[in-house]
Amino acid sequence: MSIKEYKKIIDDKLIKSYPDGPKLLKGPINHVLYGGKRIRPLLCMLVNEACGGKLEDSIDVSMSIELLHIFSLVHDDIMDGDNLRHGVETIHEKWNNSVAILAGDAILALAIKKLNSSSNLVKEKFNNALIAVCEGQALDVEYENLNTISIEQYFKMVNLKTSYMLGLSMEMGSLIANVDIDTVNKFRQIGLLIGKVFQIQDDLLEITSDTKTMGKSLSSDILLNKKTYLMIQLDIKHPGVLDDIYKSCNGDADLLKKQIKKVLMESGIIDETRKYIECVFDDIYSIISSIPTSNDNVIELIDFIKNRKK
Repeated sequence: MSIKEYKKIIDDKLIKSYPDGPKLLKGPINHVLYGGKRIRPLLCMLVNEACGGKLEDSIDVSMSIELLHIFSLVHDDIMDGDNLRHGVETIHEKWNNSVAILAGDAILALAIKKLNSSSNLVKEKFNNALIAVCEGQALDVEYENLNTISIEQYFKMVNLKTSYMLGLSMEMGSLIANVDIDTVNKFRQIGLLIGKVFQIQDDLLEITSDTKTMGKSLSSDILLNKKTYLMIQLDIKHPGVLDDIYKSCNGDADLLKKQIKKVLMESGIIDETRKYIECVFDDIYSIISSIPTSNDNVIELIDFIKNRKK
């Protein structure tokens, strides 16, 4: 089965997650269930396939992981004040914050419900992921109020907010296929590295891409003084420069982005970040080459992630 066919299964299942209910809940939930790359459920299902598992065994777990991810996006958009996601208005923008919070909570409940028939181990790992995502989001907000953070602090936040879920996706796919623990751990490690590099790619695209291409708001991270990979590297290389740019631009998001991009390019940080991303992908391909399973679809999806432009 092709990746496109797997994605269609995911999309068809997701849009049926909440068929009936109050208009003010059903509308926002269905609004946000459309769109997205479906990276997490695809990783789960493709790893399960590679490990010889049954498709029907991976569907509910994959849906649960994606619903958890969507829940986190709904709440993240509220916290960051973003008005665009997947090329359409965010829930809080189209309705309001109260409706968005309620819809996010309901989506989380749907995610938990998908695991009703799963093992206690699967449920435990899901719960740990939920806590990790919340902790990562808390650190993200906490760091906004700090002048500087270390690269170690950044990776701690990324591991909780982004990597944990991608590691879980690949871990679950192999776990429910009943493969050996060494294979499970290798797939989890690949997922963690994908999460790490995925976040750095996002940080880079925040500066080098545009809202139309990305289909989401790009100014909020800059305005909120988010501690991204590139900003940390700039602060390490040229202490104080970032503060000067913020002061001189006086809250003008477009001017801020233009000035920051100029400094990042001139200092070589953008090129260095691209090289670092390449190195992480080299590690990913090295690990997957050591796993004795049929990984063609998994590798194809990793190639897609590596070359993504949004």
